[in-house]
Amino acid sequence: MYHDHHFHPLGYAALVTGLELMDAPDLDTVARRVGEFASRVEGPVIGQRLNDERLAERRLPTREDLDNAVGERPVLIYRYCGHIAVANSAALSLAGVDRDSTDPEGGSFDRDLAGLPNGVLRETAIQTVSSAIAPLVTGPPDSAILRALSDLTRMGIGSVTGIVSAGEPLWCGVRDELDALCRLAPALPIDVDVLVIASDTHQLAEAAEKIRNTQGRIQFLGWKDFADGSFGGHTAAMHEPFADRPDTSGTDRLDAEHVMTMARASMMLGGSVAIHAIGDRANDRVLDVFEELVEMGADPERLRVEHASLLTDAAIERMARLGVTASVQPAFLASEGDWLEKRLGEERMNRVYPFRSLLEAGVKVIGGSDSPVELPDPAIGIAAAVDRPGFNQSETLTPDQAEALFAPPARF
Repeated sequence: MYHDHHFHPLGYAALVTGLELMDAPDLDTVARRVGEFASRVEGPVIGQRLNDERLAERRLPTREDLDNAVGERPVLIYRYCGHIAVANSAALSLAGVDRDSTDPEGGSFDRDLAGLPNGVLRETAIQTVSSAIAPLVTGPPDSAILRALSDLTRMGIGSVTGIVSAGEPLWCGVRDELDALCRLAPALPIDVDVLVIASDTHQLAEAAEKIRNTQGRIQFLGWKDFADGSFGGHTAAMHEPFADRPDTSGTDRLDAEHVMTMARASMMLGGSVAIHAIGDRANDRVLDVFEELVEMGADPERLRVEHASLLTDAAIERMARLGVTASVQPAFLASEGDWLEKRLGEERMNRVYPFRSLLEAGVKVIGGSDSPVELPDPAIGIAAAVDRPGFNQSETLTPDQAEALFAPPARF
């Protein structure tokens, strides 16, 4: 059986039971599907996996586009990366977002020419709106969550590293992720190693204790944080600006002092430290923190870079020297091949998703799907790692190497 080393169990359940927009060809179709879904549910409308790069208009919708579909009820649609969302006017109003709203730390509200928020929310700005909507959303019932996770076994997945939030959920409408997973633990069809997103040491300690006191197929793995965003949302933290957006080099979300505090707390609890880093600048900043932790005596096997998407040669060498783990998502190759060069340019395309270079340098590399960002079937990721359509072919893996990325960890 395979292990998905980066999986969002409650987000996946919400995807299976909710509105999915990945294959929408244009904004008219998006509006129609949003309206049809609204006719079947009460309260706010939540959608996932919108891919603006596949829309005929090649742009994100705005609040006006969503207002045309559903004007009287809040609507929140997530771009498939999960780092960008679009809200309609009702959702913005409910959250109190208007002309005078300031951007939250680590996020931003896109604005129209008149200075009004246009509905596009980047990074932490999503939480400003989702937290206002969430109490009005009916989350997936327990039976639906268990059915969704049971589907994983038919894909050959017997265990996952499940990322859950101890506070604000990553996807609006899934309610309390940690409570739900603990409540369902005795009935889970798979084993779940839990990485907890927590804002402070007290919240993390409470989460670890709750998981350890729960009977069932879950166990505490550690703490998860974010250093940046995504390529698709132009929020990955880069050394140089995006090729198609020279006005931005991404969004820094890493607070080094906070990470050091939380990392030490997680390791004192017997846990690991996993930090999301997509862009090359974000990866370098995470490695700065990890190097300091290792110098202080931390076990490098407990340190994970989630995604490790764009790396310099020096970063790969440093990862190998430190002995930290790269947790990669080969399925990104399958979904980004037709637009990523537009974001990165030719030179950086030669450095993105350097799976073979990591392995040859001696870095421990593990694989996951990041579902619901990508579909969880390991066959998709394995094939993408071997074929690398549209990507630097020197970084291809053999079938055995690709399959080994999804091997269960020793604890299972």
